[in-house]
Amino acid sequence: MNKTNFDQKAYEQKYKKEHYSVFKVDLKKNEKEELDELLKIANISKAAFLRNAINDLKKSLQK
Repeated sequence: MNKTNFDQKAYEQKYKKEHYSVFKVDLKKNEKEELDELLKIANISKAAFLRNAINDLKKSLQK
């Protein structure tokens, strides 16, 4: 019986490469610190923040 090894790390890297893209932005240090604090207070992730911003932008453009 030919048994192949499943490499979970390689699978996750391949999946992430196929389904996700990185969004990078340069912020001033004080802006980044303020954003991090606001996200902590709101208890949301950076990804959730960006998704919310995208939805808000879509709504504002539909008016």
